[in-house]
Amino acid sequence: MISFLEGTVETMGINYLLLKVGDIGYHINIPSYNRLPFKVGDRIKVYTYLYVREDRIILYGFFSREEESLFELVIGTPGIGPKVGLNILSRMSPDIFKKAIIQEDLNSITMIAGIGNKLAKKLVLELKEKIDKESVLEGISGLSSQSEIINDAIDALKSLGYNYKKAKLAVEKTQEKISRELTLEELIKESLKIIK
Repeated sequence: MISFLEGTVETMGINYLLLKVGDIGYHINIPSYNRLPFKVGDRIKVYTYLYVREDRIILYGFFSREEESLFELVIGTPGIGPKVGLNILSRMSPDIFKKAIIQEDLNSITMIAGIGNKLAKKLVLELKEKIDKESVLEGISGLSSQSEIINDAIDALKSLGYNYKKAKLAVEKTQEKISRELTLEELIKESLKIIK
């Protein structure tokens, strides 16, 4: 099995990159990141997962061991394939997804492309006991104040008459657009621009 690859980025797209390692170019499927921390020509290290089936061999890549571990955990669930695993990592960090599983936050999980209510319940049922709750809660303790701001912003938008899904989407798009941490007022104001 190929554990990781280190090489030069030849080409990159929304959810793939072509990595040149020696004289070989590897096509690697990756989550759809908002911003990649590198550009064409940079030398990078990618943790990989080789997906082998009768009719195909696909290489998936991640930029941290945590992402790779979560991907393996998710696709180890019966009936869940790599596409769902990539969709999860395209939408949430491993810690945030694990927190959603532990707290059985079906609203957050169903915001991920390709995951409906039935599949979200299945993921919670299958993964809840496999996730180390203490390490997840420690890992997200620094995020708690920011996540409180996010929840407060969503609640504020809901009180203005927008439904949960629309409010959450607007807040998430605002966060993608603006890289720095925002105050509650700034987050609500910028989210309202997007929602309209």
